[in-house]
Amino acid sequence: MTLVKKAFKGAMWLGFFRAISQTVSWIATIAVARMLVPQDYGLMEMATVLTGYVALFSELGLGSAVVQRGQVSDEELSSLFWFLVCWGFILSFTCIILSYLTVAIFHEGRILRVTQAVSILYIIGAFLIVPLNILNRGLRYRAIGSIDAFSVIVSCLVMVLVAKNGGGVWTFIVGTITREFVRAILVYIIVKWRPKLHFDFKEIKPYLKFGLNLAGANSLGYITTKSDRFFGGRALGANALGYYSLSLELASIPTDKLIAIINYVSFPVFSRYQNMRSEFNRFYLNLVHMIALITFPLYVGGILVADQLIPLLLGPKWSPLIVPFKLLCIAQSIIAFTTPNSYANNAQGRPHWTLFISIICALLLPISFYIASKYGLNALVIPWISVYPVLRLGFTWVTLKELGISKYDYLKSFKHPVFATSIMITAILIIQLVFLKGLPSLSLGLTHHLIITITMGVLSYSGYVLIFQRPLLKSILSLRKG
Repeated sequence: MTLVKKAFKGAMWLGFFRAISQTVSWIATIAVARMLVPQDYGLMEMATVLTGYVALFSELGLGSAVVQRGQVSDEELSSLFWFLVCWGFILSFTCIILSYLTVAIFHEGRILRVTQAVSILYIIGAFLIVPLNILNRGLRYRAIGSIDAFSVIVSCLVMVLVAKNGGGVWTFIVGTITREFVRAILVYIIVKWRPKLHFDFKEIKPYLKFGLNLAGANSLGYITTKSDRFFGGRALGANALGYYSLSLELASIPTDKLIAIINYVSFPVFSRYQNMRSEFNRFYLNLVHMIALITFPLYVGGILVADQLIPLLLGPKWSPLIVPFKLLCIAQSIIAFTTPNSYANNAQGRPHWTLFISIICALLLPISFYIASKYGLNALVIPWISVYPVLRLGFTWVTLKELGISKYDYLKSFKHPVFATSIMITAILIIQLVFLKGLPSLSLGLTHHLIITITMGVLSYSGYVLIFQRPLLKSILSLRKG
């Protein structure tokens, strides 16, 4: 079985288990949102602004280094394991100290204990990094998917129970701790590897050299992506921040839950192809094409049905998040198809490139969010659709130049996703403007209107793909059989 076929087969299993876990997760998200208030979401964002930054250093990029490295010895893995366990306890203590600073920044005493409870996650996570990336390195995505699915299902049930019993903001932290604890237990049941009583810091140095660039890039990326909630929380308060954070969570679903699977699988493939230029570039372009084909209809469809869908699912109290959600869909669509850039550069030994673009983003975006936060909830989204896309597209241009891929070949990857999405938009507008509004005698409720609209969008998009993307479908079918 070829590397791509093995990765694809693993991705199919991972996607299957993620579909199960995400279905449960979305149901739980809707149920919890109905039981909680926007303020609970805002408090959770405040509680995790600083501790979330610390979390980015919990792995120090060593997990990715394990996957990327050509040969890994058992002694090296043991040294990495004990180093990360000690590091996890240090970060846990740091988190407790930062809880007091968090309260002082937001002038909100209710988040003290919640912030301190986050420290437990660093200890649990320290025991997970090495064995979990052993599975990842071996492309054992079926095992990874089953672990994630079971842990998510258990945590969702716990979250619903906590929310139902008036847990408020504690709903989120209890659910997260439960998920990580269950993951840790399952990983050690499945993985046969156990650390030796061995430690040599010299064995860790090559991994740190690679990983610290990633950790630095991730930390700067966190500053970029959390500065909106930091300044938004200070300027707008917990209630408005709650609307914003949930709109961002909803808009990020395709990127975080679907595209994350593709990227998760793609990095080991990129790493194995790092010295094979033609195979590497072909895989890169196919990956961009696939991501665009998946995300374009989801984000465009989300914009078209948000006015009806959000009040129906979450209730009228969440209506203020509709406009931010629509704008964030635009930003997330650009983020989605530009994600392969970092994975491609990291796989070819250029993690410092990712670090460099993260530095630029960390310099420009916080300033943008600081200015935007003074003008209200909707204005807080503006940097996501103006400054950030320019930076990500600029990084794409630099990556294409380094890989030797022409702009024409890159843009050609978007031809069918753009055409298919245009057909879908046309079909939806026709059904809404001509059919549904042209028949006033047809008394349709909001639910029926949505069902008809979504069905028409799915049928028109799927029809285009079935007619004009048959080679791609045959290729996917051959990989599945392989």
